[in-house]
This record gives sequence, C-alpha cells and structure tokens, in this order.
Amino acid sequence: MPLPSDRWLVEPASDADQRLALLDAPGDFDTVASNIASSLEVLCGHRSQIQGTDFKRPVYTLKVTRPLFDQFFNASYGYRAAFYQSPGTGMDANRLFLKAITPRLLADHSNASIHIDSKLIAESLTTPSAKAWLAESGKEPCRDCPTCRGEWSTGNCGPPELAEIRNGRWETANSVKAEWGRKAPYLTKLRVMGAFLDVHRNELVPHDKRARAQEIHDFGWS
Repeated sequence: MPLPSDRWLVEPASDADQRLALLDAPGDFDTVASNIASSLEVLCGHRSQIQGTDFKRPVYTLKVTRPLFDQFFNASYGYRAAFYQSPGTGMDANRLFLKAITPRLLADHSNASIHIDSKLIAESLTTPSAKAWLAESGKEPCRDCPTCRGEWSTGNCGPPELAEIRNGRWETANSVKAEWGRKAPYLTKLRVMGAFLDVHRNELVPHDKRARAQEIHDFGWS
C-alpha cells in the first residue's frame, strides 16, 4: 500500500518533471516486482564466500530501466517505503520481490559461472537474509568483472544536507546512513544477494547486517 503524500514526498534533484509524473501516479509494489521480473537483464552472477568458511551465496547484478529503478527504490509504494512503514513490512516486500525474480535468476546462463549447486542457489535466494539493493561502487562481488561495477557511490549522491525524500524521519536523522537514505538515486542496476549457506543449509548472517531491516526503517539505508 502506498504511503500518503504527507508522509512520503519525493523531490528529485535530477529529471524532476519526468520522474514525478511516474512517481506521483498510483502504483503498487506487486506490479513493480512483476514488471522487473519480466524485463530485467542479468548482467552477471558470481559466488561470494566468507573467507575461511564454507558459507557462500550467489550474487547477481541486474539491469532495469531507470523508471522501474525509480519505482522500486524511491516510490511511496516501493521497496524502501515498505521498510519505512515497519521492518516487518520491509521484509515482506523483500520476500515478495525475490520470489518474483528467482525463477528468472535460476534460468539464467550465468549460474554456470557461480559454481554453486543449483538447489543451493535456489534455497539461498529464498532464505530470509537474501536481499536486493542498488549496486554500490566498491562492493562488487568480482572486482575484475566490468558488468557488476557499481553505479552508486558517496561521491555521486549529492551533498549530505540534500533531502530528495522527505518522510519526517530520514531527513531529520543525524546519521551518515540517513544522509544516503534521504537521497533518491536514478540509476539502472540492482544487486541481488542470496543468503550465506553452507553445504548443510545452515545460514550465516554477517554481524553488520543483522539489524538491516531496522536500519532501513530508521535511516533509509543499511
């Protein structure tokens, strides 16, 4: 359910007229997830592994249109808006999105280069700590892969005080994560990261991501 306009106001710093025509129109996250699932391009897939352990996961970099990215990441009915409502609502949106795109990921030829059993990939993508986000520069799963190069960085997100999203929380929070969270990036790449599993299907959540849902709720970023 979209948030009312008095709780979620988007003021894009770029391409405002074009973007607001879409962001202000009625929408819902189910439709956004379905549209991304049907049109996404898988740029690459890689295996990410926690050093010194058997815990590994698939990581995909996806390309979507800028309007779909905008709806997914910045709209009042989008992914982050769900976390803004509550951590649990955000987790529900995360689960819905991964469920929508997993069949497309499992069918992609890039799985051959991930070197993880296909059943483990499927389970990793449907385990609760699997997640989606934008593609951050410096967090590429493979530094030598040009297609998974991140688009977003602290150097291109604008000044800290710039609040493109105003919801009464993120633009007032005194946190570096809130400085990033109140931005409305207009990009084309999403990153999908499975859960870290070992061969026995045990799940490991890195310590700095155990409060991810709460952090996005509080700051718009994790």
